[in-house]
Amino acid sequence: MKEDKAYVLRKALVIITVMLIFITAGISLVAMQIKTVTFNYFGDIKTIKTLSINIESFLLQNKIKLSDDMILSPTKDTKIKNNMEIKIYSNKEISKIDTLAMYAQYKPVVAKIIEVSEAIPFVEEQVNNPTINRGVSKISKEGTNGEKVIKYLVKYAGETEIYKAELKVDTKTEAQNKVIEVGTKLNPVVSRTAPVIIPTVDSGFRSYNIKLPVDQQQYAYSMCQKYGVQYELLLAVMYKESGYNSGSIGGGNSYGLCQIHISNHTNLRNRLGISNFLDPYDNIKAGAYMLSLYMNSGRKVSSDAGTIEVYALNSYNMGEGSYFSNCYSKGIVDRSYSNSAISIKNRLINNGGL
Repeated sequence: MKEDKAYVLRKALVIITVMLIFITAGISLVAMQIKTVTFNYFGDIKTIKTLSINIESFLLQNKIKLSDDMILSPTKDTKIKNNMEIKIYSNKEISKIDTLAMYAQYKPVVAKIIEVSEAIPFVEEQVNNPTINRGVSKISKEGTNGEKVIKYLVKYAGETEIYKAELKVDTKTEAQNKVIEVGTKLNPVVSRTAPVIIPTVDSGFRSYNIKLPVDQQQYAYSMCQKYGVQYELLLAVMYKESGYNSGSIGGGNSYGLCQIHISNHTNLRNRLGISNFLDPYDNIKAGAYMLSLYMNSGRKVSSDAGTIEVYALNSYNMGEGSYFSNCYSKGIVDRSYSNSAISIKNRLINNGGL
């Protein structure tokens, strides 16, 4: 009985040994059939191990279908050899993909939250002061800008900003308005701290029959001589602006014979020492000076005397910046204001009065 068991065990061991020999031989045979190839698919190169006999079976194994515009090298029936190259490409540009170039051009989108500080501009605020004479103003409080912080969501493609959205605005400091006190006290009777000295006028002076005292006409003539302005032109401007009413106050905060606007008061005080714009002599001096500035500006844009005169009159009426940008630069030279003032000047000269 013991011999039978030993016999069976020996027989089983022989069978297992034979099977292992066959399996090992099969594996070795398969290993010998594996080939390594280089696969170049439109520039994308990979190393692939395959048991395929020829290129056609290789394509099937890797589920690759060829279209009409694809070129295969070598051909389908070529037997696969170890370390050979299989290449699929196309002569058509549409089928060529340069992955390196695509990657180089790719710009990832990055989102950032940034904070920007900006100034809050102060506003100029005018407050009427009944204790100050009309035509006089003073700064009672200087203005200061405030500050705000704005948060933005910004998206960048590479270094290029492609999107920006405001998320939040925080005010760090409030702006403090500039306060200007404007006199509203009406004082048509002007008292001067010093008497007016009327310069001696030459033989070119002419007294006109107008509602302007002769001494004020003489003063106007002397100011025109000083600043290089035609005497009759200044008289025409005064009539056009106020009708020779030295106490006239226009609705737009313009004062006196020449209707000097409040925006010019500080500059004229500093330059000419003017103390009160309702004083007829100070006002005449300011009007002649401003008209001379506009005449000089006119000479910079034209050499024609008529055009220079029109330029000065309309700049006096509108402000030079507004007249130049809205009219003169667009070919509009004459306006109703200049036409009217020149007509008044001609009537004054021809008739000796108004």
